[in-house]
Amino acid sequence: MRRAVARTLRHPEFWLVLALSGATFAVHDVAYALRVPFWTDEAWVAVTTRFPLSQLPAVTSSTPIGWSLLLRVFAVGSGGHQWLRILPLLFSALTVAAAYLLARGLGWRDRRSAILAATVTAVSVLFSPALLVRDDLKQYTADAFLALAVLAGLSRLEREWSRRRLAALAVLCVVGMLFSHTTLFVAVAAFGALALLHLARRAWPRLLETAIGGVAAGVGIGIVYVVFDARAVVPGLTSYWEAYYVPLRHGLGASLRFLRENLATLHSFIGLGPTWLIALFAALGLVVLVRVARPAVALAIALLGPEMIAVSGLKKYPLLDERTSTFLLVIGVALAAIGIAGLCDLIASGTVRRAGRWAASRSPRSLAAMTVAVVAVGAFIVGSRHDIRSHDLPAEDVRTQAAYVYEHRTPDDVVLVNLNSNWGFAYYWAAGTPAQSASTAVLQKYIAVFPDQPQLVIARNRDTSGVRAALDQALSLARSHSGARVWVVRTHVTAIEAAAWSAALQTDHLTLRQVDSAGLSVIVPGS
Repeated sequence: MRRAVARTLRHPEFWLVLALSGATFAVHDVAYALRVPFWTDEAWVAVTTRFPLSQLPAVTSSTPIGWSLLLRVFAVGSGGHQWLRILPLLFSALTVAAAYLLARGLGWRDRRSAILAATVTAVSVLFSPALLVRDDLKQYTADAFLALAVLAGLSRLEREWSRRRLAALAVLCVVGMLFSHTTLFVAVAAFGALALLHLARRAWPRLLETAIGGVAAGVGIGIVYVVFDARAVVPGLTSYWEAYYVPLRHGLGASLRFLRENLATLHSFIGLGPTWLIALFAALGLVVLVRVARPAVALAIALLGPEMIAVSGLKKYPLLDERTSTFLLVIGVALAAIGIAGLCDLIASGTVRRAGRWAASRSPRSLAAMTVAVVAVGAFIVGSRHDIRSHDLPAEDVRTQAAYVYEHRTPDDVVLVNLNSNWGFAYYWAAGTPAQSASTAVLQKYIAVFPDQPQLVIARNRDTSGVRAALDQALSLARSHSGARVWVVRTHVTAIEAAAWSAALQTDHLTLRQVDSAGLSVIVPGS
């Protein structure tokens, strides 16, 4: 074991992959990511770290259980920091490494061609806008990593068939499901591609082995889904993603229009220019994969498109949203980069060898190939320049509001928290430990409350009755103590909720007095 580690550390490629992966923390503004407070969609992920580990399956909601578990490695203290965002950045770095391994393991002419192709692919993925904008506390970078990891495992199996490698691919798919729901779709495409190729080649023994491996992977994935994921699939979740389901029931025209319009919107997250150019590069990548003896990988990627359209049409998973389709966008970038690398390899294919060594510096073909690679990657980086070290996190600051109230409230003061702020407030509130309370008003099916702190009132709905009930409770508590104030913590206020607040305050002839720029307000009953 020590010798293997020593050999790895002495290998120049190890340091190349480490440098490319580590560059993730340069192209992202890490200080910004660790400074900006969590917004609503991140807060209900972050707050899971404040509940006991035994409650994790109940509070993880639609986040993969393994991903939520890993978050606890970065949970320092009881909250109030954003160190948790290191996890998605780490998965971005792992995605770059997976891109390198995928391209490196293809059937290139020689080692030099393989390293060039792997470097081009890794750099392209590193600067992919789909990853550059993913500083948020969500599992989408894990989706991208595991998608490329499964494809790399498929390539490895295709390079040298063995039952052990087949089993390793199946295990990877099952374990990957713990961290990424989209691993399921890539796994189906991978085993489906293998089965189709063996069927076409009439390779019956390998077809049988593939079927056994696929069924085993399917059973394992099914167990993970039933035990940890199925509880999060509620009607409201399907309704939330309604705009990203392919309208198959409305016919071919409506479906094509959906794909055309959403692809046009998303092409900037790939970073390769207009849609037609992306399609050209992708087609070239598929051709190159077949040329370098990886038809199963090519077929798996080709099958993902129809598979995801069908899954989306059945309203099982949204398609062409910038977040949930991160794995598809990154696969597209990797595929295009492989296409460019294949073109470079074709240009350099006439390069001569002298005394068993590659005469790169003396070969016009090799120089031309290197120039094409550098120019292509350079153009891709320039096209992605606006997303490098970008600051795209939504400005919702529960942290400042919670901290201000904690420092300035009196023991008799009441804190009223609107529904969408409950998770963020529970994460950042410095006193006590939150508990979960069942709720049908949110997709997470629970809100975070503090039963031992009755002065903390959490609104249980966004509608008129919910706001009215929470306000009445807060006012009643405040009026029982002379001079008590009601601190109002609100973020992510919907239009319906804003109207409900206005109506409730107007009815009681109350005025919200703004306290700071973060959105904190205060009510002084009777003033």
